[in-house]
Amino acid sequence: MSTEWTSEELALLWRHNNEQVAEITGRTVEEVGDRRLQANYMRNNWHLFDPERKPCA
Repeated sequence: MSTEWTSEELALLWRHNNEQVAEITGRTVEEVGDRRLQANYMRNNWHLFDPERKPCA
């Protein structure tokens, strides 16, 4: 079970790749990748706009 991410850990996602963040935080690369995907989902509004969905005519 993973623990909550701190704001400091989340900031690392902007400056480092997944392997580096995993090494710095002690989390697994898979956990970092999942959290990065979640951050991208919210930052890019994928919950409002699905870039893979075809527009309705």
